[in-house]
Amino acid sequence: MNAVFRIAIVFLVLSELGSCNVKPVPITSSTPQPIPIDALVVKNGNVIDGTGAAPIRNGVVIIVKDKIFAVGRAVDFSTPSDARIVDAHGGTIMPGIINAHVHSASSPLVRKYYYLRHGVTTVCDVGSAMPDMPRFADNSGYAFTARGFRTGPVINVPEGYPGNGEFLYPVTNPDEARQAVTDLVSRGADMIKTAVEPWNSKLPWPAPPPGDPIPNLDLPTLQAIVEQAHAHGKIVRVHLGTQILLDFALDGGVDSVEHVPLPQLSDIDFSKTQNGGYAKLSERFEAQLARMVRQHVFMVPTLNKIVPWCEGYANSAERKKLCSDYALAPVHRFHQLGGTIALGDDSASELRTTMPIGEMQRLAQAGLSPMEIIQAGTKYAAQVCGHGNELGTLEPGKFADVIVVNGNPLRNIEVMEQIETVIVGGVIAVPCDPTKQNAC
Repeated sequence: MNAVFRIAIVFLVLSELGSCNVKPVPITSSTPQPIPIDALVVKNGNVIDGTGAAPIRNGVVIIVKDKIFAVGRAVDFSTPSDARIVDAHGGTIMPGIINAHVHSASSPLVRKYYYLRHGVTTVCDVGSAMPDMPRFADNSGYAFTARGFRTGPVINVPEGYPGNGEFLYPVTNPDEARQAVTDLVSRGADMIKTAVEPWNSKLPWPAPPPGDPIPNLDLPTLQAIVEQAHAHGKIVRVHLGTQILLDFALDGGVDSVEHVPLPQLSDIDFSKTQNGGYAKLSERFEAQLARMVRQHVFMVPTLNKIVPWCEGYANSAERKKLCSDYALAPVHRFHQLGGTIALGDDSASELRTTMPIGEMQRLAQAGLSPMEIIQAGTKYAAQVCGHGNELGTLEPGKFADVIVVNGNPLRNIEVMEQIETVIVGGVIAVPCDPTKQNAC
């Protein structure tokens, strides 16, 4: 996108922003666009906007109130002498990271100290208890916390995954399923979560043997969940840990598969490698992954949870290596086929992360480029959390959730841990201002 077109976008969104009285200036290639005097300007860095576009060298992100006003080259804007400035000191200016698969994140205190302080400006809790749902919207007393989106309890049959208790919303037929969806939406659910899980057991190394079967939804009930969710404008995310019921989930019309669908041993050959050393998948499994792509179904692999979990059952270094091959091969092939991957690491109270760098590293091992990893943690994470029209990219009119990274993540994704500045909703949260109540 050229500079003139970028600047022209500004005028298209001014009426929506409603936050300044600056009159449009006729634009030429040599006419800098004036910046509103009440703007917050993030400058002196390279801008990665999250869309996948090439970085903007010496770029600028202009924020008015809580929204992005403009993004472009610094040379194309005229900065008022009294404007508020955030100096990126040559670092990278980019959207805040979104962790699209977490648990136990209803507390604003958790979202502030475990996530926001480390550059994660939004988390999506995919399996929360009903009493916790209101807490995601109540940030009183905790200024500057990460945004929290939620599914509420998992809709499934009684005794189905995740087991009876506060994290299950039990239904037995399509009518009850529709009522459950409507109820959760009325309670503030941003997405709907269901599950397709065949066994009541952990998946030991390296593949799941048949364990004690547990009940699952029938297809009409799953389809009712999806249809009702879509009628309310919500996407449906399905817990699915194995390949076995992937076609069933796709028949149901789900929008996202949570966790990498691990193959049966008959559908993966560790002795043969393809595509740069990844284990070879069967034609049947590849066809399933291709179907996911055709149906525009997201994958949120949670590799940094799945691989160590598998390794816990391995009794040798060789078997631990196979755990990585086992999980990476489907993600690599799905990506190669054109599938959309969103970043989420399944962090919870027992595995609390800050910046999900481990998941980023695993995605790199699966063949994603640094730019694709960034998109997985920004643009696509926002979409799979149901807020892609508001968050995830630095574009005019979207919420101003911005971070400054000390370094270039396109050269080394690990610099994502070096967070210098965090802005959420147009407010600087890091470094915190000790003069503001509850800021630190």
